[in-house]
Amino acid sequence: MNKRLELMRSGNIKRALLSLGLPTIIGLLTIGIYNFVDSYFVSKLGTEAMGAISITYPLITLIPGIALLFGNGGSAFISRLLGSDDYDQAEIVLSSTIAYSVLFGILAQLSLFFLPEILTFLGASKNVLPLAIEYTEILIISFLFHIPSVSLMNLVRAEGAIALSTASQLAGAIINIILDPLLIFTLGMGIKGAAVATAIAQFISFSMLISYYIFDKSILKFSLSKVKIHKWILIPIFQIGVPLFAINLFQSVSLTVANRFAANYGDSTVAALGIVNRVIGMSTYVITGFSRGYQTFISYNYGANNMKRVREATRISLIWGISGGIVLSLVQIGFSSNIVNAFSNSPMVIEKSMQAMFAGSIFFFTYGFQAIAVVYLLSIGLNRSGFVFSIARQGLVFIPTIILMNFFLGEAGVFYAQGITDILTTILLMLFMFYISKIQKQKVED
Repeated sequence: MNKRLELMRSGNIKRALLSLGLPTIIGLLTIGIYNFVDSYFVSKLGTEAMGAISITYPLITLIPGIALLFGNGGSAFISRLLGSDDYDQAEIVLSSTIAYSVLFGILAQLSLFFLPEILTFLGASKNVLPLAIEYTEILIISFLFHIPSVSLMNLVRAEGAIALSTASQLAGAIINIILDPLLIFTLGMGIKGAAVATAIAQFISFSMLISYYIFDKSILKFSLSKVKIHKWILIPIFQIGVPLFAINLFQSVSLTVANRFAANYGDSTVAALGIVNRVIGMSTYVITGFSRGYQTFISYNYGANNMKRVREATRISLIWGISGGIVLSLVQIGFSSNIVNAFSNSPMVIEKSMQAMFAGSIFFFTYGFQAIAVVYLLSIGLNRSGFVFSIARQGLVFIPTIILMNFFLGEAGVFYAQGITDILTTILLMLFMFYISKIQKQKVED
């Protein structure tokens, strides 16, 4: 048996969670680094350039989220099939998932025809729009390989190639860091250079991942003949993938809403919100990455009907997730001045970024609980409940909250909306988890 599968089936639970979670954290962080590094170098081009990539952030978050739909959903399904020793069906799911990702990478190109209208809707001002178009059109073309790459990053993890998944993302991040200053400043490409650097880096990551299957290094084999469109494939993928994609979808929606409200207070407010969203987004990747490793572990053991390991892994993951959220919240607040000053020379942008950083960080620690709890609900078959809570933080609760906060508190309300949303979402989720625990306990006693 594969060493990784053996570790999930009977190995030390803490070690298994770390071995699954840490590489995933690194993988997601390197995805975040693309936007983070772009933001750092583009900020040197001025407030309008920073505003441009802030406006585009919802769009470049949403479209690759399709890859997470298939990547996470397919990975969880494959892990469950491997837990049941069903390798034939696992290969069908693998082949089909890769094909779906490639197809959606092609369909994403349609957004190029409506790009000015899309960016204007997202909140781009007349000054920001030309720069936003210049930056975004290149990234959309890169979705042809970026969407399959993100999907593959998750799929190779399902069969134990965690090192490859991590290495592909690290390689891309390092290349992006090297190319950004070279293309932006040395070659004078400006904001377009940042997009080209990211596209090249993403292509390198994709090439490393797809070679795993092309050169027959994988346990599960990709084959076009095994690509199918059947309910038994799509439904399990969607049950896990759609709620997780919904997080990205509503994150994009919430960022759009926040940007549109922020635009009422000027480009400096949009730029400040963009800086803070990227910084906190990196912290979100840490917790989300760990929760994906936890998801792989309990999906496998749930498929193997080993509920004792599922419960123990959940207890440990909740403790680690909440503790990690507290640490990240303190770091964001404690080092906010250093972080913000690295992204802007504008006194107004710096001042507003400091306010937004504190507002967005003070209740961020609650996300550690939310991420683990939502994955748990999805993995034990409570798909509707998991779906609702997966879109609460960035949609069902956030949107009405920011509308009310903006109405009563103005610009400060826009900054504090996410923190208030985190508290409300966590309270609702804790009450529901307590209710589920009570129901499960009664079933055992009966």
